[in-house]
Amino acid sequence: MSIGAPDPKSFQGMMDTFAIVAPAAAVEIVLPAFTFGPSCTQIARIVYMNQCNPGQLMMVGAYWFQLAEKYITAGKGLDEEVSAMDSEAWEGDDCDAFHEQSGKVSTQLFTIAAFAIEVGVGLFTIAALLAVMVTAYAALATCLMAMAVVYWPLQAVPFTAPAAAAVRTAAMSIAAMGLGVLQSLDSALKVTGNSIAAAIGGGMTVSWTVLASQGNVVNPLEMVGPTAFNMIQGLAQLGLRNAAAPSGGRHVAGGLGHLFVGGQGAYNAGLNANDIAGDGDVNGAEDPRAKYGLDPGNLDFIPAIDPPEWADDDAPDWGGR
Repeated sequence: MSIGAPDPKSFQGMMDTFAIVAPAAAVEIVLPAFTFGPSCTQIARIVYMNQCNPGQLMMVGAYWFQLAEKYITAGKGLDEEVSAMDSEAWEGDDCDAFHEQSGKVSTQLFTIAAFAIEVGVGLFTIAALLAVMVTAYAALATCLMAMAVVYWPLQAVPFTAPAAAAVRTAAMSIAAMGLGVLQSLDSALKVTGNSIAAAIGGGMTVSWTVLASQGNVVNPLEMVGPTAFNMIQGLAQLGLRNAAAPSGGRHVAGGLGHLFVGGQGAYNAGLNANDIAGDGDVNGAEDPRAKYGLDPGNLDFIPAIDPPEWADDDAPDWGGR
């Protein structure tokens, strides 16, 4: 039995494309936001809040599917080996104990596989919606940018001012319609994302319970430190992101948020271009992420912390058995 896990590398082209498309849209929307007003201002916020790489999410989802496939293969292999044993050659209490324990291990393997499939499906689902979102706002930003570039030269010359006004009217109409589409997608993403997060949280609880019932008990205290650190880092970065976001209302509100959107887009486009050129290798001489784990353009000012020694230990710990 195989779940037909996709090859993660098959999403490399999609990942490379969105690595440029999403930040480019953030750069393109700045001029329209200053030029055409309310709807473009709100579009700029949506572009900023949905900066992501759907291709990378799908690649990660594919790795989860591959993980599930490995656990399914291991579980089937164990069941086949146990079934092939000669029941007449080995019997007694030790044989019964072996069968009981092998059954527990098999249950654990299939439980982990089921959870991995759940995570993979969740990542693919949200990635598909985000791919639509990024494609839509990138196309809209490019269109509005082109109209803004046309508008300003026409506006600067008195006898072409009526043409400039027509361009402005058309741009504001396009922006209003496009904003409606993006807002619908944004609402769908929030609902879907919350549902997936809840499902994964429930799946994790169920899988831990099943594993514990089969003798694989995880000490939650071992997870407190890393989990708390990740939560603090994520919440801090979320707070900075929201503080730097452009106004979501009908006014530009000083425009600093829009300038940050464009600056961050240019910053990420440069980093992503370097990553693509280097096949994903991060050059410490050109990128602060490599040496310090910092990503200032994306408001990550918490340095990387070296993992404990056990995190990189490839030797399994069988508890003395």
